[in-house]
Amino acid sequence: MPTAPLYLGLDLGTTSAKLAAFTAAGDLIQERTGAYPLHHPEAGAAVQEVADIVAVAEGLIGQLIAELPRRPLGMSISCPMHGVLLLDAAGNPLGPILTWADVRAETVMQDFDEAQRRELLRRTGTPVHPMSPLVKLRWLAQAQPERIAAATYLSDLKSYLVDRWTTDGKLLDEQLASATGLLDLTTRDWHPPALQLAGDGTSLPLRTPRVVPATTRLHWRPEVADRLGVADVALFIGGSDGCLANLGSGLMEPGRVSLTIGTSGAVRATHRGTAAATEDRLFNYILFDDYFVLGGATNNGGKVLEWTYELLRGHFGSIGEMIEAAVAAPDTDLQFAPYLYGERAPIWDALATAAFTGLRGHHTPVDLVRAVLLGVTDNVVEILRQLEAATCPSEIIYASGGFTRSAGWVELLAQRAGRRVEVAHAPQASAFGAALIVVRGLTKQTEK
Repeated sequence: MPTAPLYLGLDLGTTSAKLAAFTAAGDLIQERTGAYPLHHPEAGAAVQEVADIVAVAEGLIGQLIAELPRRPLGMSISCPMHGVLLLDAAGNPLGPILTWADVRAETVMQDFDEAQRRELLRRTGTPVHPMSPLVKLRWLAQAQPERIAAATYLSDLKSYLVDRWTTDGKLLDEQLASATGLLDLTTRDWHPPALQLAGDGTSLPLRTPRVVPATTRLHWRPEVADRLGVADVALFIGGSDGCLANLGSGLMEPGRVSLTIGTSGAVRATHRGTAAATEDRLFNYILFDDYFVLGGATNNGGKVLEWTYELLRGHFGSIGEMIEAAVAAPDTDLQFAPYLYGERAPIWDALATAAFTGLRGHHTPVDLVRAVLLGVTDNVVEILRQLEAATCPSEIIYASGGFTRSAGWVELLAQRAGRRVEVAHAPQASAFGAALIVVRGLTKQTEK
C-alpha cells in the first residue's frame, strides 16, 4: 500500500505558532508548537515583535522537517487577520506589528459616518472598527505621523515573511487582504477611496503589496531553503486563520456553521458570491475562487467568565466549578450585557460597556454567574441569527474552543440557539486548512 504524501500547515497565531504535518485526508502525523509574547506597552495596545515570530517559525520548520518520517510535498502559511506592520525603504520593520487586538484606533472612529461605514463594508467586506487596518492606519496618520512619514511599505506578518523567505517580493494573499478594509471584493485589488480614508483624507503614502490567490506558489530564497532544509518543499502563500479554519473543518456547504468560544468567540459559514450582509454588519472575507467566509467575531467569550471568576472566586473552587454551577442554576430576572472589552459583532461598538440589569439584594453569586453565562451565550447566538438571516438556517453547528470542555455549556448553547450542536474534532483546523491549500495548489499545477 503506498505511503500517503505529507503536507505542512504553518499556523502563526496571536501568541503561538503551530507547524503540523497532515495527509490529504486530515490525519495529523506530527506537530510542533512554540510561543511568543503579545505586548501591551500602553492602554489599548496589543503588539508583536516580528523578530520573535520569525525566530519561532523558523525554529519549528527546521525541527519538524528533520523529524518527519518522509519529506513533505509542500507547506503554506496561516496568519492572523487585521495586522499592520510598517516597513522602511529597505524592508525593515518600523516598530512592532499592530495586531487585531490593538484598539487604540477607537479614538478615530468618529471620523467615519454611517454612510461611509456601510459603503466600506459593502465594497471591502470588513466592518469599520478599531481592529481594521484601515482604521489603524488613520489612527497612525493622526497619532504617530512620524512613523507614517518614515515608512515606505504597508505590510503585515504574511507579506513580511513572503519578502524575507522568498524571491517573489511583497505579496499578500486574498484572504488576509480582504480583512484589511482596503480591498475591493469585486476587483480583488486595493480600493482607492478606502486607501484615501486610511491616509486621513489624503492618498496613503505607502506602497502596498500585490494581492494574489491563496494557492500562489512561491520561490524560496536559496539561503533560506538551505538553512531550513526545505529546498524541495513547495511553498504556497496560504491565507488567514479564520478562513483556513473553515476550510480545515470541512465547512464548505450552506447550513454548516462553525461556532467558537475561547477567550473571544466567532461564528462563521462559507458561502459563494461577494454579497455582504451590510444590514447585519457581518464580515465577508475571500476564501478562494468565488467562496467567501461570512460571519462575526466577539471580543467577549471565555475572558468574561475569567473576569467573573476573579471577582467571585471566594465562592467557587475553580472556574470550571463556577461554570457548572451556572449551567445548573435556574434563570432569574437578572440580565447581563457582556461587553466588558468593547465589542465587534453583533453591535460593532468598541466603546460598549458591560452592565447588570435588574440586580437586587436577593441575587446570589450563582445568580450573577448564571446571568453572565447567558449574556455571553446569547451574544454569540445573536451573531448566529444575523448569519442565518444573511444565508440560510443552520442545519448543524460545529462547536469548538475552550467552552466545549463543559458539556452543560454546549447543551445550553444548543437550547438557546434552537439548533443541533456537535463538538468539532478537527485537530488544528487552521493548520490543516493551510495544508489543504498546498493540496489545491499542487493539483492546479498538475492540471495546467
